[in-house]
Amino acid sequence: MKKAFFFITLLLGVIFVWTISVDGYKGISQEKFTDYLASIFFIDSATEASLRQTFHEAKEKNDKVKVLIVPGHDDISWGTDFRGVKEADLTVALGEELHGLFKENSLFEVKISRTSAGHDKELDLYIEGNKQGILDFMKVQKSKMGELIDSGKIVFKIVVEHATSTSRTIQRLYGINKWANENGYDLVIHIHFNDYAGRKKSATGKYSGFSVYVPEGNFSNAKGSRAVGESIFKRLRGLYPVSNFPNEGAGIIEDQELIGVGAYNTLDGAGILIEYDYIYEPILVDRKIRNEAISDYALQTYLGVMDFFEPSRINSDMATAYLPYEWNRNLFEGTRDPDVLSLQAALMREGVYPPAGFSRNDCPLTGAFGPCTERAVKAFQKKYNLEPVGQVGPKTRAKLNKIYGI
Repeated sequence: MKKAFFFITLLLGVIFVWTISVDGYKGISQEKFTDYLASIFFIDSATEASLRQTFHEAKEKNDKVKVLIVPGHDDISWGTDFRGVKEADLTVALGEELHGLFKENSLFEVKISRTSAGHDKELDLYIEGNKQGILDFMKVQKSKMGELIDSGKIVFKIVVEHATSTSRTIQRLYGINKWANENGYDLVIHIHFNDYAGRKKSATGKYSGFSVYVPEGNFSNAKGSRAVGESIFKRLRGLYPVSNFPNEGAGIIEDQELIGVGAYNTLDGAGILIEYDYIYEPILVDRKIRNEAISDYALQTYLGVMDFFEPSRINSDMATAYLPYEWNRNLFEGTRDPDVLSLQAALMREGVYPPAGFSRNDCPLTGAFGPCTERAVKAFQKKYNLEPVGQVGPKTRAKLNKIYGI
């Protein structure tokens, strides 16, 4: 499929050059020129069908689906932070978990751009050794996109305002796109945690939830990216609230500006950028709870990708790293630990968490036993004819362990 895309693009380019040579560049109309430019610039490079064909060939011909995982930021530019927790540390931990899941599957060839030990050496050497080539690549793509915007073929739009990146980060991200194109990567997954401008660094913010960014619909990789993004979104939505930040409420956002999904049409493979909840959310504050959450974020992402490639395997009972679980002690208001996190996941499976009248943004998974959990425990107890005391005692533990125990 990658070779077919290359030859189609080459053929269109030859036709374009031949047409100009016949008509004469000065004689060709601006409209005709931009039509040709659009036809070459936006030829499909990653579609549902092409990605699934690659997966089929991996199964039938011992080929591989190539996946690149890009944990956002690094030790120099760590993104956002909250009370000592840096985004770059969270993204690399999640990236390593996700990398491990893909690596266990022989159908995938997976690479991670950064681990806790540092940046990938192969990528680093490429980016450092090709600075001018990356800059030229970026300029050419921007110029082509600019012509199409000026001609009205593409409408430039900003759906969500993004933080400004440093020149170093911008060059690195475009370098990753160029390297991924040259090495035939089918899927690139960028990992981030959310925040918003104006929040005081030590204060909990007012927004919550996750979002999945994909390229805008005209981009060459848009069709395949959207399909994979929808699959990941469905998995994450099974446990986590969708972002309630303005214009993120749909959960899946088409974007023209994010380099990770292919700004200026710079990425051939499917590109997904996931904002896994806001940096200050309770589930990320406590280390033990955070580690459990990161494992589940990775699992849901991996399962979402697998759901896309094998739709027949989708199961309405959503797997989670939080369950099965064995509860060995009583739980009550004020308790904060992984026991409560798994309790909340079990109550969610039971359809009683969040409690009636509350949304997932009101009552997300937190690992903290508060009013939301108390109400949900009472509903669970009523459901199974237990005394609705709002605490997890021996009888409630026994019921939970019978249904969700190891």
